[in-house]
Amino acid sequence: MRFDLDADQRALTATIEKFAHDTYGARSSRTPEDAPADYSVSVWRRMSELGLTGLCVPEECGGLGFSVVEILLVSEILGRALSPEPFATAAIVAAKLLEASAAGPTRDSMLLAISNGEVRLAPAFYESVADYDLQSVDARISDEGGRLYIHGVKELVVDGAGATHFIVTARSEAGEINAYVVPVDVEGVKVSPRLGLDGRWLASAEFNGAAVEGDAPLFESGEALANVEHALDFGNLSLCAEALGLMDRMLHLTAMHLAVREQFGKPIGTFQALQHRFADMVVAMEQSRSVTWMAAAALESGELGAGASDLSAAKSAVCRYGRTVLEGAIQLHGGMGMTADFELAGYVRRLLAIEKTWGDRVYHELRFLEAS
Repeated sequence: MRFDLDADQRALTATIEKFAHDTYGARSSRTPEDAPADYSVSVWRRMSELGLTGLCVPEECGGLGFSVVEILLVSEILGRALSPEPFATAAIVAAKLLEASAAGPTRDSMLLAISNGEVRLAPAFYESVADYDLQSVDARISDEGGRLYIHGVKELVVDGAGATHFIVTARSEAGEINAYVVPVDVEGVKVSPRLGLDGRWLASAEFNGAAVEGDAPLFESGEALANVEHALDFGNLSLCAEALGLMDRMLHLTAMHLAVREQFGKPIGTFQALQHRFADMVVAMEQSRSVTWMAAAALESGELGAGASDLSAAKSAVCRYGRTVLEGAIQLHGGMGMTADFELAGYVRRLLAIEKTWGDRVYHELRFLEAS
């Protein structure tokens, strides 16, 4: 894996930075009260025009087919801009899962629709708010005359409130777990929005005999769970890179505050104790960057299960080092940074939300130990 960017990657970075500046540059920090305007369909369309929604979609399906490096570059820029668009869910996890699925009309049509920005798929895998066990599945599939219908409830569906489709794990009549695509607008689907810590909308999705898209599950017998876990690894990689953007912006805001805030007639950034605390924050961010890129290198092969332990090590480290950055930023702002008047608050809340998305620090430490 190359760690220096080529000309195309530098051009991509410049394009996305301009997009982020034009789209989010004038926005102040969002508060939970602003959450109903969570993300914009028109912005998602513009992202599709730039190729971002098809970043991981194979070229033969209308996408760009880029590597993990592009995932890192785009995710970090979107994190720095505090973008609320469902990039990690719809453009990364859903695309990776569909790419790995069995060939068929559902796979090909959905991948093309993802690339064109016509659909936003939300992964609906968890049924409990207490853990991240992908095998804890009570949702079931019934086969009625060759048509498949799903019954069950999924909790904490990230970006589920604005999704057009769900990718749902459920058990067949034989008890085997597989994944299915379910449109939001079919009869039997009830979506209940849930406001997240960062002001973004999660959802609880209830399926009461909702018809499945197509007439078959996404995977062959016994293949679904491993592919779901692998797709979530790419989603977590995107979240780790987004966290880098959040930390970078928090460092910038803190440095500005240290330069302009005065005590005893001089900027507080001249005080040695505060310089030491800020230095700890910089080191923590760079450690996060190192483990994230190492995880990307491990995932680059794309082989099923490859890089799982490295990804868990990275997610755990980003959670730990991210706390160093956000706690330092809050303290160096004198606590004012958590008020709605300060831009910092939105970045703190988003970083805390990433900690709890698709496996927290404890979950990934245990997963790393099991894989080692």
